[in-house]
Amino acid sequence: MYSVKNQVFEFLSQRQKSSLLSYMKSFVKKHSNLNIDDILDEFIQEEQYYIEINSSRFEFLSEYFSNEEFIRDFKLYTKEIFFELEQKEKLKPIIEKQKLIQKEQRKKANDYKMSKLKPTKKQLFYYEKVAKAHNTPLKPTENASRLDVRNWIMEIIDPKEEFEDE
Repeated sequence: MYSVKNQVFEFLSQRQKSSLLSYMKSFVKKHSNLNIDDILDEFIQEEQYYIEINSSRFEFLSEYFSNEEFIRDFKLYTKEIFFELEQKEKLKPIIEKQKLIQKEQRKKANDYKMSKLKPTKKQLFYYEKVAKAHNTPLKPTENASRLDVRNWIMEIIDPKEEFEDE
């Protein structure tokens, strides 16, 4: 992608090129169901409309719409965007799996941290309230950690998990 960015729209200033490429990327994603020629036509029609009502972000492009170099660069960059979208789609399952693994790691790290901390007064009070409401005997909390108390609360509130493990 980086090499293509350097090759296209060399006739524009750096700021113009940057804003155009950024807009093109979102435009192509929005119209990804069309082919490259249709996207080009749609882009030109949209920009001509905005130029007519004096509201265009790319007024400098009006002179290039029929330019072969502009059309070639537009198609090349659009093709590259499609390739990038295709690659992202292929990597989606891997990325989702990585996110799931990271989520599990954060949970384990949080559980480890909680296992080293003493329970808060609010947590102990909540545990007592929940145990009393469900007529469950209280476990000794002198040497308990936040993780222990949290797990005890979850056992009282969600007892079906105990039966699923057996």
